[in-house]
Parts: sequence; C-alpha cells; structure tokens
Amino acid sequence: MGVSGGYQAARRGPSMCPGGEERALDIVVPLLQKFAAKDSQGNPCVAKAGTGGSGHYVKMIHNGIEHGMMSALAESWQIMKLGLGMTYEEVANEYDRWNKDGELRGTFLVSIGADICRQKDDQGRHVLSIVEDKVVQDVDGTEGTGIWSQLEAVRLHVPAPSLTTAHFIRLASAFRADRKQVKDAFGGQFPVREWGEAEGDKKSILESLRRAIYATFLASFVEGINIIDQADQENQWNIDYSAVVQVWRNGCIIKADYITDMLADIFKQPKVDLDLLHNKRVARELKQAFPALKEIVMKGVEHDAIIPSLSATLEFLKYSTNTILPTQFYEAQLDYFGKHMFDLKSEGAGKPETGKHHFEWKLA
Repeated sequence: MGVSGGYQAARRGPSMCPGGEERALDIVVPLLQKFAAKDSQGNPCVAKAGTGGSGHYVKMIHNGIEHGMMSALAESWQIMKLGLGMTYEEVANEYDRWNKDGELRGTFLVSIGADICRQKDDQGRHVLSIVEDKVVQDVDGTEGTGIWSQLEAVRLHVPAPSLTTAHFIRLASAFRADRKQVKDAFGGQFPVREWGEAEGDKKSILESLRRAIYATFLASFVEGINIIDQADQENQWNIDYSAVVQVWRNGCIIKADYITDMLADIFKQPKVDLDLLHNKRVARELKQAFPALKEIVMKGVEHDAIIPSLSATLEFLKYSTNTILPTQFYEAQLDYFGKHMFDLKSEGAGKPETGKHHFEWKLA
C-alpha cells in the first residue's frame, strides 16, 4: 500500500493507495477509511487501486509527479523573488491568490508555498532565507521513489520530461561543493537578472506565471498517468483510475482540486484513452496555457532564470504535438553509420518498430 502526506499526515489523516486481491482489500479498506484523509465532501481518500503491487506503484509515480510540481513551483518562487524583486510576503500573497480560485485552486504545494514564504524564526528572520539550496534525499538514500519513477519512464518508453528534468536539478543541487568548483572554473556564474518590468507589466507577468505553473502541473499528471498506464498494461493490474483520483483528492502532496476534478470527470467516461494528450479537454487546457508558458520560458531564458521543469514542459508540448520533428535527420544519421533502417513518409505513421528501408549513403 502506498501512503502519502508526509509525517504530518499521521495526525491529520493520510492519503492511502492499497492494491492486492479483492477479498483482502474488502477486509482492509473499511478500516483504512476510518483514519484516511477526507475530501471536501467527506469521502475518504483511500480506494482500491488494483491488483498486485499497483498500490505501491501508483504511489511511486505520485512522487514522480510531485517532483515535477515541486520543481516548477520552486522555479516560480525564484522568478518572483530574484527576477521580479518581490518580498517574501508579496510572494506569499501571490501564492494565496493562485490557491484561492482558478486552475491552481486548492493545490497543497501552492498553499504550503505561502506558509514557507511567511514563516520566521525566533530571531525574526524568514526561515526560507537561511535554507541551503541542496536537495539530498535522492543521494543520501532516504528517497528512492523519484529515482524509480524516472527509471520506469525510460524503461517503458514514456516521455516524461517535466518529471525527469525535475530530478536532474535535484541531483545537481545535492552536490553544492561541486557547483562551487564549477563556478570557479567558469570564473563566475550566470546569475538570475532582474526582469525590470513596470508595475502594470508585473501584474500581467504574474498571471502568465500562474498559467505556466498550471501547464507544468497538468503535464506532470499527464506524464505520470502515462507511466502508470504502461505498467498496468504490462502487469495486468486492472487499475481503477477513478479510485486513484479519489486517493489524490486530499491528504497527499499532489492535491490539486481543479486538476483532480477534471480527471474525475474524464475517468467517469467509458473506454477512456489513458494517453491524456489525446483527450480534447486536456488538450484544450494545455493549448490555452501554452502562450503563457512560452512567454515565461522566453523571459526566463533572456534573464538567466533557472527553469528546468517549465522549459522541459514547453518542449514536451511542442514535440508531442508536432509531426515534423528534427528526428527525421536523426534517423538518417543512424542509418548512415549503423544501417538502422528507416520508414518512408509515403507509408504513413506506422508503429514504433524497425523500418524496412536502408540507403547506402556512402559506398564502403
């Protein structure tokens, strides 16, 4: 069984995702419902995920989604603090605005983001101001699920850049001493520069930033569900995705009311295509947020903001929707030196399998 919510959930009620045989779950779930977190309607956030090890697996991917969301939100904090010159209180107020309504309403990470920005120690300092920029849980062995999530994405051939890129910055952050050495070798760093926007423009940028964060959050869910789907097909767990969404409604780190409401509506439908990029509603949401995401990434690149998950999500949407990729040239290179074969455009899309054609680019 996967359990989410951190150590504080032990008192407030965790989100729980059990998997296993139906008979065993019928015995255990009524007990779990008594102390599980409850959603806004009073329904317990515990449900039968599926058979076998599905509960553990879903929780593992939950943590991969969590990392994509956390990285994006951290990126937004640095943009506001260093790029826009906002105070801790101003950033907290902005997170409150995001969390109140709209696409980021009722999002756990956004709500605690406001708390983190406001919290002061007994000396009157903002606690966040003295926290080192090191995430070490992957390296020190206390956190394995993020690593496993990325390995599963690669093993199952699922593009999940919002999640994977978030993991890479965690790894880079852990080795701070190495970063200092690299900085010395470069003779300096590429500091985040102030965006220097007028107050009216600042308001517009903050709204674009909110929508860019939403796009990355939603893409993280899409990528994570794609991984779960592929593992489900492989293991025949018969995962109940409506049950999974209920588990994610409260008590867990990826709680996001707008997104889970949308997913609940989608999974109520018969014969759902679990590649959610094929879903008209999800596609519409991401398409509408795309200009804001692009704007923030462009400004971020111009001002040296550190935006791995935001920029990876932008690229993910670009290459996922595009039928003219630079991999056309990539495939030709592979055939040139390795005789790896290729498909012809005239043959249609086809399946992801070895092509039937080779060209002798240069006589041996």
